[in-house]
Amino acid sequence: MNKLKLKTKFIIDIFLAAAFMFNVVTALILLFNTGGGGNRQSTWLVNLFDFSSLSSVRLIHDWSGLLMVALIVFHLMLNWRIILCYFKNLSRSTTKVAKVEQTCKNI
Repeated sequence: MNKLKLKTKFIIDIFLAAAFMFNVVTALILLFNTGGGGNRQSTWLVNLFDFSSLSSVRLIHDWSGLLMVALIVFHLMLNWRIILCYFKNLSRSTTKVAKVEQTCKNI
């Protein structure tokens, strides 16, 4: 595998992990928000990040989710050949794990 493809995979994986973390944190903020109506009470989690409204949290959540979907597509595109190799070899019941790893190693 060439260095450029390896670096690209690493960068995509880093951004994918960051988008996942943003999505998890904002999902927890939205999940545990107990406020509502005119007498809105914010939970400690919302106060911790000091968001003025939950619309900004929703916006971050939505965009980080879309970014995560795009990064997953790029991740699958970069790893498509190895994924196919593993699935082809998994369909054979007599194949040993070491043989599958050896077969797919050079892809």
